[in-house]
Amino acid sequence: MSRFPAVTRPRWRGAFPFAIAAIVVVSGCGGESGPSQEELEEMIAPDDISGNAANDPDISELRFDPETVSCEPHANSSVAGTWRTSAPRERVATGERAEIGLRDTEETEETDELDIVARVLTPGEERVRAEATLSGGEWTTLGYPEDFPEAPESVANGTYTVVWTTGGEQNDEDNGTFISCDGFQVG
Repeated sequence: MSRFPAVTRPRWRGAFPFAIAAIVVVSGCGGESGPSQEELEEMIAPDDISGNAANDPDISELRFDPETVSCEPHANSSVAGTWRTSAPRERVATGERAEIGLRDTEETEETDELDIVARVLTPGEERVRAEATLSGGEWTTLGYPEDFPEAPESVANGTYTVVWTTGGEQNDEDNGTFISCDGFQVG
């Protein structure tokens, strides 16, 4: 036998953790209920996931961010296809050619022979454009600055944004349907 008397604990002490858990559940964790499933989905995904670009920003607002290697604000293409772009991921040396490209990996009927425009926004906010024809799933490539008739003679150091659209009028910056956005850096 032990020299010390056995310690008896009240029976309610074993139920204490369960009582706390019940209080938390009943009280709703001390706050209002959270957002509904619909509200959560609206916060996570845009309402329009069909590729319709009706609520997207104007293409003149798009800017390439070399840190994220993407354009902001985000825009959706409403041209059928699965689009891939190419642009230099390393800085292009001043005076060197920057090769940019676009292709549809799905090769849809819509893109079998599609007139496209590459609009380049320079670091000085100048806009220049070049026209090309996309053929099925083949890459269509252009060289900046030589394939852009209105490009400045001297290429400035900085970030260039490339916005690809379907064909549009020469003097209408927002004419044409947005396809994709990319960019590159010089210097």
